[in-house]
Amino acid sequence: MTQIKTAVIKSLKIATNMSEETIAFTGSLWINGKKAADLKNDGQGGANFAWFTDKELEKAFDAYCESLPPEPQTDEWAIERGLDAMSMDSDLWISLEVARIEEAQYWKRKCAKAMCIILKRHKEGQFIQYKGWPYTTGAAKVIRKKHGDDLLEIVNERFI
Repeated sequence: MTQIKTAVIKSLKIATNMSEETIAFTGSLWINGKKAADLKNDGQGGANFAWFTDKELEKAFDAYCESLPPEPQTDEWAIERGLDAMSMDSDLWISLEVARIEEAQYWKRKCAKAMCIILKRHKEGQFIQYKGWPYTTGAAKVIRKKHGDDLLEIVNERFI
């Protein structure tokens, strides 16, 4: 069986206008530096579709994903009900990776011409965007001084 050293989603196109219950997307899965599968989700809440070029590689990828640690619950509803962590599988891995890439794209757009910060007192999804004040190390010093211990993150620093 093929040993999975790297697995990366490339050519990801997210269709936010089609995303209802899940992220609608198309993309490709690259394993060990080679294209292994075309990926798709129609955004209607169903599973991800993966069309592998090689059945043995698909089995190896499934086994690789199942060997990864479980994913902790982050959904408030699930946490309140004491649901356990979700066992990792290839469908969950693809969903998590697409969501991670989508979040990075979101923040890159927000940080392109502004400084974005998250404070400890902010609720999930809240942040401050200083429009017209692009990130510099000098500006970051001013922000750190202004917000002190309440500053959780200067989001722009994810991309330097």
